[in-house]
Amino acid sequence: MKFGSAALAILPLSGVFAHPERMTEEVRRHEAQMIGRSTDKCASAIAKRKADIMEKRAQSLYRRRVESGNISPNDMSKRNTLQYQEIQNTTCALAPDTIWGPYGVDGEMVRHDLRESQEGIDFYFDIGVIDTETCEPISGVALTIWNCNATGFYSSFTGVNPDTVELLDGWTKRDDGTTDDETFLRGVQVTNDDGMAEFLTVFPGYYVTRTTHIHITAQANVTNGTLYSQSAIQHIGQLFFDEDLLNDVYELSPYAAHKETLNRTTNAEDSLYSSANGDGYSAIIDVTQLGDSLEDGLVGYITVGINSSAAAIASVGEDVNPQGWVPTVSVSPEKAAQATAIDRADGYTE
Repeated sequence: MKFGSAALAILPLSGVFAHPERMTEEVRRHEAQMIGRSTDKCASAIAKRKADIMEKRAQSLYRRRVESGNISPNDMSKRNTLQYQEIQNTTCALAPDTIWGPYGVDGEMVRHDLRESQEGIDFYFDIGVIDTETCEPISGVALTIWNCNATGFYSSFTGVNPDTVELLDGWTKRDDGTTDDETFLRGVQVTNDDGMAEFLTVFPGYYVTRTTHIHITAQANVTNGTLYSQSAIQHIGQLFFDEDLLNDVYELSPYAAHKETLNRTTNAEDSLYSSANGDGYSAIIDVTQLGDSLEDGLVGYITVGINSSAAAIASVGEDVNPQGWVPTVSVSPEKAAQATAIDRADGYTE
């Protein structure tokens, strides 16, 4: 089963309502550098790249999933036959930039597997990056993604109630806005020669006032490191999912439990979703089941377009968040080594 549109979107972007955020003049200026060009400029190039990438991805994913014993060869054969068989050459839209969300942190681990011990449906997420000026893939771009867990909690902010955005009993907020040193469902990957980055996360849940989404930042030229203070940020955004897929996922455990405490904001009710998917923009991840059931896992793909020569987006100042800077996560050497070992065992780290 396949969900979503062709996902030839170019960086869909938006913010969070339940927090003091607003579209700044800086973001508007940056957006102007991206918009106003021919919206179908890169469409054919993206379609061809997607076909090539998905063929390679199918082979890689087949080997990893069958070797792990998580899915049968027959199921994977079915998935490989169906997924991305039709490469739709839809409009290549340039989506607007956005503001920082309330749960962003700096210094995440460079890793493929972001799951740690979080429960939920495995979500293999592939992101392709192209240059909006040349329509060519860009290697060496650091993509940072983060999403909430199945019940709406973000790592580093697990003391914040996702139903109310207030502190839970017994928790305190640090000076940088965080409540803890958890790192689940956050990570960085650098695009390869094909402009591709691959993540393994858990399909996200939701929190108050927002539809389901994944946050993303893109930094080109990360030779000095992936900290926001070391490499300029070209894009900040959010990526979304098809409404039918969300309805199906949230009938399953552990997602269903959250419906008892919070009614989900739908895509249609989230104006940020609407702005990211109107006027020719497309911010919806193309998602396909790996096997016969959702529990077998999902794989998603989207193309992100960046203008690597555009002015950088600030990661400090009063418009970023209430404290004026993006907090830096504290990762112990032991946790970093464990993450590397997990990726190495799965063939993602030499």
